[in-house]
Amino acid sequence: MIYVVGQVVFDSISELKQFPKPNSTSYIKRYGKFFGGAAGNVAAACSKMGQKASLVSFVGEDFKGSAYEKYLKSNRIDMTHLKIVKGEKTPHAFMFNDSAGRQMSFFYWGSAEMFHTAPIPKLRFGRNDVVHLANGSPNFNMRFARKYPGVSFDPGYDIVAYKKEDIEGVLKNTRILSCNEFEMSRILKLLRLKRREELFAFPVECIVVTKGKRGSSVATRDESFEVPAIKAKLVDPTGAGDSFRAAFLSAFLRRESIETCAKIASSVASFVVEKYGAQTNIPTWKEAAERLRES
Repeated sequence: MIYVVGQVVFDSISELKQFPKPNSTSYIKRYGKFFGGAAGNVAAACSKMGQKASLVSFVGEDFKGSAYEKYLKSNRIDMTHLKIVKGEKTPHAFMFNDSAGRQMSFFYWGSAEMFHTAPIPKLRFGRNDVVHLANGSPNFNMRFARKYPGVSFDPGYDIVAYKKEDIEGVLKNTRILSCNEFEMSRILKLLRLKRREELFAFPVECIVVTKGKRGSSVATRDESFEVPAIKAKLVDPTGAGDSFRAAFLSAFLRRESIETCAKIASSVASFVVEKYGAQTNIPTWKEAAERLRES
């Protein structure tokens, strides 16, 4: 089982020619409502890749009976630890993509505010289970990692909320660290380190840094290498990083080599960016492997 900790979010994604300047308007070419949130994205991708997934998150009363809830159930995702917060709405992300492929987003926390104070749930944690920490709350993630050490950790856009002691607290119990270039630079700055290899002073075994269309960079204690991105027609970047991490972790639990994990993850991400929404074009393991062979 992969226990995925973080936000489950309603996404609204819009496409426009260019971002407006303050006090001005830019017309939206098209928009849509989708399923999102880093935890929801990762759980959905893990399930599609053949891994059992369980969500640990907080949603609002508007989630009950929603299309998103039905979607998760249809994908056999365990929702034992997906708690409905009375009187609150489910988090909502409003994302805007311009013609240059850039994205601007606005976020409503809603029920996710519970991450700041909620106790860590008791999991039915087996020997082959793993916890993946996505966004939510630095303190919640730190406490979760202490209770279930050996986590997979992706700080996501919440990296700006982390303090030095938060990062140290999580990394002391992290096995796999995944992030993008900005997040890595932020981690190194917080810890006053110059190179990512210095992070191996923690129990971290593998560091994966995604770099968009430039692929990804992977390092272990014994080796480091670059993995190119698989070419795809970019329609919407939302969820690409989450699907990458889900695929990497799924392959890792299948005992694939680290290089294969990164390559299959690159393949999965190439599918996701080809359609609007983080969960609308997640491939199966077979589909991702086939594209990888053809690349």
